[in-house]
Amino acid sequence: MRMEENEKGKGRKKIRLDRFLANAHIGSRTEVKMYIKDGRVKVNGEIVYDPAFYVSEEDVVTIDDILVEAHRFVYIILNKPAGFVSTTSENEPSVLNLVEHPYVSELHIAGRLDKDVEGLLILTNDGEFTHRLISPKKKVEKEYYIYSKRPVNITQEMEAEVEKGLEIDGEKFLPGRIRQIDERTVSITIVEGKYHQIKKMCKRLGIEWEKIQRVRIGGLILDQTLKPGEWRELTKDEVKKVFER
Repeated sequence: MRMEENEKGKGRKKIRLDRFLANAHIGSRTEVKMYIKDGRVKVNGEIVYDPAFYVSEEDVVTIDDILVEAHRFVYIILNKPAGFVSTTSENEPSVLNLVEHPYVSELHIAGRLDKDVEGLLILTNDGEFTHRLISPKKKVEKEYYIYSKRPVNITQEMEAEVEKGLEIDGEKFLPGRIRQIDERTVSITIVEGKYHQIKKMCKRLGIEWEKIQRVRIGGLILDQTLKPGEWRELTKDEVKKVFER
């Protein structure tokens, strides 16, 4: 196919073949150029030797006759265990070290958890998704189970305080909810994620926590089949559930 013909196709976003392959994590730009020049790459069934050949997501691209999936947004649910940080720290074990995925180098944490906090964590390469999830203006609920060292009794006064929005040491928190689960377990739901917020709220309410676990983000509930440290990709429907109220 001549280049002038290849550059036609109005209305379809096209990128260079070498970039398409590199974005799909087939190899580095240098490596994929070698694959192309070696005749290993086909577009719509025809061998293409030019790295600058333009393709769109509608084209069928293969390498060694194996279909290459176009670069995509990835959304991963992880059951975070205690002892892992939600950063790319080299000095402490990171949650990213628990995930073996072709896109792991692109992933970031959408709503971090403290090192000693467990539960539902989402990792993605979609920055717009993350901004929407963590923005207090979007009011995406995050629910935590607080496991107390001793029996707790949630009073109507405590419920009213949390629903009004606690103010702790001059720091004002948005309205949330607190409810009793059982004698030593309470649920706290917030729509923001300030530094150590749940811990500060527990201290203010007199709850001596033994374990804190995030169990829900929006309409997405922690997958109980995932053991601590295990992960999987979210389905399209599950991604939508994140923003359900």
